[in-house]
Amino acid sequence: MKITDKTDKLLSLGLGKDILKHYQEPHRFYHTLEHLDDIYNQLELKGLGDNDILLLATVFHDIIYDPRSATNEEDSAAYFNEVFAGDQALKDEVTQIILDTKSHQPKTELSRIFCDVDLNILHQSFDKLLVYEQQIFKEFQFVDHVIYRQKRVEVLQNLQAMVNNPALSYLIDYVNNRQPRIAVYPGSFNPFHKGHYNILQKAEQIFDKVIIARGINPGKEKSTYDLPDVLKYRQQATYEGLLTDFTDSLGYDVTIIRGLRNGSDLQYELNQYRYMQELSGKNISVAAIFCDMEFEHISSTGIRQLEKYGKAGDYLI
Repeated sequence: MKITDKTDKLLSLGLGKDILKHYQEPHRFYHTLEHLDDIYNQLELKGLGDNDILLLATVFHDIIYDPRSATNEEDSAAYFNEVFAGDQALKDEVTQIILDTKSHQPKTELSRIFCDVDLNILHQSFDKLLVYEQQIFKEFQFVDHVIYRQKRVEVLQNLQAMVNNPALSYLIDYVNNRQPRIAVYPGSFNPFHKGHYNILQKAEQIFDKVIIARGINPGKEKSTYDLPDVLKYRQQATYEGLLTDFTDSLGYDVTIIRGLRNGSDLQYELNQYRYMQELSGKNISVAAIFCDMEFEHISSTGIRQLEKYGKAGDYLI
């Protein structure tokens, strides 16, 4: 059964019909409705599908989820207390369960049951653990890969102490040795517009992760636009000097993304590629991606001109 099949029950508990929309936020890849479905199905198998405390804990334990935050559980508990006006004893029990998921050290019997089903993914076979890992990797794509690998191994090792599953050792080895396909999308992005975003979306279908690298170009005017909020869960970097020096400094192999609108762009980027080949001490990988036709006329220069007349908004993210 899907958690969305319990909408009537949630309404009867005084919750809004849109409460589950939080789990459809675009930065979520693991902490989604599918995760809630897994938890609820585990509870049903235990004969606990009609337990209101566990149902509410399922819905609210990850309702506030920002992978950049260290207080998701506290914020989720606070949100639950804000929107739920039911029985106080029930409210206190659900709040405790939500808070216990931070460390998965349960303080009540119902919390022990919930913490077990919340960690159900860690009991799965290696192939399912790989899918899980890819989802977590995407949620934390704003973190540099070197740091992510170190911190992720530490987290998995701590979880391994709670779960007896030999496949976790293989997952830890995988994370330690994985070389994800990472690209760098450089530009002045003054501003970052819909054409840029179209290229980024295409690149993300090819690569595991794309770093947004904002270059400070002495030949162009100083950036006057901030990067849009839609990019805040992606890794961002600023660099001065040569792009090849920046990519070399990352410490791992990357592919450079070049966005193209037409044949003139292609010729220009080919010349730039030849320079990069000569300036870099190693092979340079470049992926040229054409934008869709509807975006090929958009340029940052044109948008800055339109901004003077209040007409730039339709081209911005």
